[in-house]
Amino acid sequence: MAMIRDTEEMLEQWGLWVVQGSGVYCCAAPSESRTPAITDDEALLIDRLMGRLGNRYPECGEVLLRYYTSSSSFAQVGKRMGFGEEKTRQLWKAGVAWIDGALEARKEAA
Repeated sequence: MAMIRDTEEMLEQWGLWVVQGSGVYCCAAPSESRTPAITDDEALLIDRLMGRLGNRYPECGEVLLRYYTSSSSFAQVGKRMGFGEEKTRQLWKAGVAWIDGALEARKEAA
């Protein structure tokens, strides 16, 4: 379970990295003042995994992208996507688990 928490923290830092204009996604918001605590290499890894997730499971990828690159709640993200809060939360959990599994597989392969 500790790995999931680490994955959530990496996703939070990746979201800050994206918002600051470093990421591939077009979400830059100059008003964001927090500095991401993630290296470019780590952020690019998460960026690649987010791209793969979005290709395989578009709804999960979109929920993670919207959640981590904005200060929106699950209810707000879900409303924008036409989902209820519970479905949004389930898609978020599935997406985080997918990213976590991909990160774990990379660690085991190394």
